Amino acid sequence: MRSTISIIQMNEQLHLENSFWSWRKFVLLLFLFLFVFCFKELGFQFTNHSPGSQPWKTAGKFFSAALNPSFTDQNPSLPADATSFLNRLGTNLLNTLRYAFIAMSLAVPAGLLLGLISSRSWWKDHSSRANLSLPLKLTFGFFFTVIRFFTTFIRSIHELIWVLLFFSMIGDSPLAACIAIALPFAGTLAKVFSEIIDEQDDTASNHMLYSGAHSLQIFLSTRFTQALPDLITYSFYRLECAVRASAVLGFVGIETIGLSIKQSFQNLYYGEVWTALYLLIITIVIFDIIGRAIRKRLNIAPTSDLASEVDSVRALERNAPSWPLLKWIAISLGFTSILAWFVGPELNTYHSHLTRWERTQQFFKDIIPEPVKDSGNFVDAIPWASDLWTAYGAEALFSTLIIATMALLLAALFSYMIVPWASRTIANHHPFRTPSPYNKMTKLHQFGWSLVGHFTRFVFIVSRSIPEYILAYLLLSILGVGVWPLVLALALHNFGILGRLWGEIIENNNQVTAKHIHLNSGSRLQAYGFGILPASSNRQLLYIFYRWETCIRESTVLGMLGISSLGYYIHIESANFRYDAMVFYILLGTIVIFISDLLSVFLRAKLKDAG
Repeated sequence: MRSTISIIQMNEQLHLENSFWSWRKFVLLLFLFLFVFCFKELGFQFTNHSPGSQPWKTAGKFFSAALNPSFTDQNPSLPADATSFLNRLGTNLLNTLRYAFIAMSLAVPAGLLLGLISSRSWWKDHSSRANLSLPLKLTFGFFFTVIRFFTTFIRSIHELIWVLLFFSMIGDSPLAACIAIALPFAGTLAKVFSEIIDEQDDTASNHMLYSGAHSLQIFLSTRFTQALPDLITYSFYRLECAVRASAVLGFVGIETIGLSIKQSFQNLYYGEVWTALYLLIITIVIFDIIGRAIRKRLNIAPTSDLASEVDSVRALERNAPSWPLLKWIAISLGFTSILAWFVGPELNTYHSHLTRWERTQQFFKDIIPEPVKDSGNFVDAIPWASDLWTAYGAEALFSTLIIATMALLLAALFSYMIVPWASRTIANHHPFRTPSPYNKMTKLHQFGWSLVGHFTRFVFIVSRSIPEYILAYLLLSILGVGVWPLVLALALHNFGILGRLWGEIIENNNQVTAKHIHLNSGSRLQAYGFGILPASSNRQLLYIFYRWETCIRESTVLGMLGISSLGYYIHIESANFRYDAMVFYILLGTIVIFISDLLSVFLRAKLKDAG
């Protein structure tokens, strides 16, 4: 009997492994095909800004300035009483942080509310407590679908495109820009928050359910409490993202550090550009260090055995790890968010002969397709939309998808090669916590491998610290107009993000197999390739699908720099006040995000089932 059960279990295991390998081979072949196809479509040509220009000489001047950043004005014609460069730069950095905190103070509460009511466990816990009638169940299902659709919609539009919409609708004030950042961030937070809540173990909630607790009590005291550490750490990560998004506002006229970079680069003051870039990188690195410390602290469990204590609650309070800095960080973040609303230049500036309400009314009139305005029949919008699709839409959409896919594949390729050396378990003189054979050179090897790990992780941080839009702007100006600067900018940023995410996967993975391989004279790469990679590749692929949707959204907005993706036509139509066509291209990109989201969900589910 036991042998029969063992055979059945073995057959099930072999079936799961074969299913997993078949799906992984399919995905890898798909990636290879897409890489070749995208490379063929993109070609490898640049169009310089002017005849006779030498982009590589410009690149040499620009990158050599990295070794000589400027701390004074490079403009010799400034008057003596002008505000110094460092003062202007510091003010713009403070504005960048201010707008990021304001945006997050709006996004976090909205994202938390939407995340709670769009989580499947919320509706599951409520419906399990009550014997609901069919109409009420259908009502709940409809409401759940509407909320999920709304959160997907607001995050499917890039914050810079939301900025264009809000500027057109209510004026170009810093407050409008902050709201434009908050909207897609709230949608992203809602999606991630709902997934974090749904992934929590339901054992505690079931115990409370059977003991007669109310559904709201169950949800808040079990699932929400269990998810709170992950909710906090992800919110802090989104604050880091908000700082990058706020920096990009400088390219639409808002005084942030992005405006300093743009103005200095246009005047060929490369030393000033590098000073601003270094300041932005240092700011992001500080946020990353604080975020990593918060994650580490929230995952520390009490060290004593509380089972022997009589009063377990008080014992837990006495023995819980104490880190007062966490409390002060929370107080500082809350105080800074409140302070950002009231200290600094006026947020709600407005310059127009129309009132905001009149301007909003005019905007909603202008987004109605031109043929519909004349006839009043929305059927007339079909040939109008067909003409836009045929003339520019199809080509722009195809270009957007090609840029996004190629950038992600390049980022994944280089991340796969470099990420092992960022892992603290591999880039270590005792890899996988195994004894080192270099007994006489332990200190030297410890220093060398520690240097390798720190340097690789630093490369990942720097790569993701500079926003894609700023990277693309600089590369386009240096290398010339073409799609490859956009691809490289998007690939560099995602290289840093995938490196961080995959590095955490490696460090959190079971090291037993890799340890055995290394103890049996296997190299680090062999232990990684045969011991860790097979077990972690499933999650690595999941992160690739997750980033694909983000890359499509980013490649859309990078077209605003002059390359014919969807963002290019969105920017052109906005500048010419043709808001109906602008909304058409925005919705076209939104539909693609919806489809890519559904496709990613399907592929992730297949990989999870196979794994």
